[in-house]
Amino acid sequence: MTNVPGADTRGPAPLRIRLPAIPASLAVIRAHLRSWLPTAAVNGSTAAELVLAVGEAASNAVEHAVRGAVGNVELEITARATDTGLALTVKDNGRWHARPSARGQRGHGSRLMRALVDTVTITPTPQGTTVEMHKELHP
Repeated sequence: MTNVPGADTRGPAPLRIRLPAIPASLAVIRAHLRSWLPTAAVNGSTAAELVLAVGEAASNAVEHAVRGAVGNVELEITARATDTGLALTVKDNGRWHARPSARGQRGHGSRLMRALVDTVTITPTPQGTTVEMHKELHP
């Protein structure tokens, strides 16, 4: 974990995690978030929602970004306090590929993320996908 530039100096040090995009990394990501969120004065129910939202984005990267990748795919997760809440990012250096599925059986991950945080921006590029999430926190 290292500092991320542009963080609110009144809040906790930003969280930065970099791990291989493999299923075993998902539990590590969730554990780090569960430890960091209380330092940002996030209550238990909101913390659980944020862990779920970030976990969903990371799971999507593990599932989709690694298929057909030439090299190792990594995940980078950042969380930082802002003036009004939290900014959370899940970034991979893989390539997103939708998995063929039966109609209505898949594709609920982005809907779930949008239900748990205030804004979600998903930016796929040939160099990887970035999911940016913002959660407003009210005292």
